[in-house]
Amino acid sequence: MPRSRPHAPRSTHSLHPYRNPGEIRQIVDRLQREVSPIVHTQEILEDLRKERRAVGRFNGWLADHIVGVAGTMGFFYFLCVLMGSWAFWQSGLMSNKGFDPFPFSFLFFILGGIMQSLFVPTMLTASNRATLRDKIKDEADHRAWSHLYDVNDEQLQILRQLADALLKERRAKQDTTEAEAPSSVKQ
Repeated sequence: MPRSRPHAPRSTHSLHPYRNPGEIRQIVDRLQREVSPIVHTQEILEDLRKERRAVGRFNGWLADHIVGVAGTMGFFYFLCVLMGSWAFWQSGLMSNKGFDPFPFSFLFFILGGIMQSLFVPTMLTASNRATLRDKIKDEADHRAWSHLYDVNDEQLQILRQLADALLKERRAKQDTTEAEAPSSVKQ
């Protein structure tokens, strides 16, 4: 029977964007510079970017910026002006000087087909990158809140111990004053 080769660990450069919580924890553990419960998210994201090839970094940067521009009201108004001027040009109000024999078909082909086929993958790429950033930030927040909870729990235990010690000290003082009080009354 042939021996099976052990599986190599999954690369951080996987084509599939989904990362399960265990992989996110491993990424954060691997890239965290200090042994501390406080995770510096931006440093981890920067180190994660540095691990990618230059083409991957550029593609991610470009997708983020295209979606950043296309997701603004300025771009929306630009498209409204473009479609309105195209419709005015093709409508025959300009003495039928339009170049499209079937009015608006080329406009809808450009806007409906080509732009959608370019924008949808770009938006999904930017969305996947944002999801990974959010998952890393969630892991960092979880670690910070867990640490703060542990610190708070320790502080509450210390306060309880101090309260118990003060209560014992007060009772001891009361017992000694009560023990001395009858002897002073007798004299």
